Parts: sequence; C-alpha cells; structure tokens
Amino acid sequence: LQLMRLVLRAGHGLPEHSVPGAVTIHCLEGEAAVTTPSRRCDLHAGHLVMLAGSEPHAVHALEDTSLLVTVLLHTHPSEGHT
Repeated sequence: LQLMRLVLRAGHGLPEHSVPGAVTIHCLEGEAAVTTPSRRCDLHAGHLVMLAGSEPHAVHALEDTSLLVTVLLHTHPSEGHT
C-alpha cells in the first residue's frame, strides 16, 4: 500500500491521471469533487470513493480540503506474501 495525505486549497486540484493499482480517496476535511469519464463524486468529510486500477480520474477541491489517498501497489509473484 502507498498512503498519501493530499492537501488542496479551494479551486486547486489534480488534472486527469491514472495509477496502475486500485485507489481509495477519503475526504478528511473540506469538500472535493472526484471525476472520471463516467461519473462525478462529491466528497465531504468522512466520505470515501474507490476507483479501479488504471481508471482515469481528476480531483478538484471545492473548498480547502485534506484527503487520504491509498493506492494498492502490485507485487511481483517472486516477492511472495506473508
């Protein structure tokens, strides 16, 4: 897993992009819009959205916002699991 705290000022965001692993975006405070080619999800404090790996998405802060972003990183079969 990769965990990131993303803090955005109102009106700022991330342009459309994608990552190889599944993603969760958990709004810790504020309000943000997460958009994909097929939907828009408005997140308020306490709300969470999950996106499939490689799903294009953009994030736009509607007010000063703090997000916890989790990305599921893929492991190589030779690394094993414990």
